[in-house]
Amino acid sequence: MITRPSTSRVLEDVVEELTRDIMPIITDPSQQIRLHMLMIVLNDCANASEREISVMRAEIPTYLAFADDVAKATGSDEVAAAVAGAQMGDSLVLTDVIRDYENASRAFSTAMDLVMDTVNRDFIERGEALLKTRVTNERAILSGSSAVGRSAS
Repeated sequence: MITRPSTSRVLEDVVEELTRDIMPIITDPSQQIRLHMLMIVLNDCANASEREISVMRAEIPTYLAFADDVAKATGSDEVAAAVAGAQMGDSLVLTDVIRDYENASRAFSTAMDLVMDTVNRDFIERGEALLKTRVTNERAILSGSSAVGRSAS
């Protein structure tokens, strides 16, 4: 009986079974490597499934606030429209959160394009800081991805 029926747990169980039951019966080294690579992908998916919604929902308001500030400071109708079309909903369904994240990212990109074109140093620095946070978050989502056969508790 699975006591923690999450996506990450199901994927971890699959990796565990592949490691325990399938890997030992594969004798061809090239096939072992292929299976090992597939298990890495499964672990990546397990790691991402645990964190991706919370990370996206945390980032969305920061992108929208940045773009809104740029729109107000510059009077850009294009950036203001991008912000207006990119509000975060209440849904925690992954596809809905991804849609909200993509819309917020578009608003952020539209604002960044404008501040880069106008060489607004303050906004450029602020935008670069947001991008650094995004990279840090992406690394955190995939952390541990090479731990094939890792123990899940």
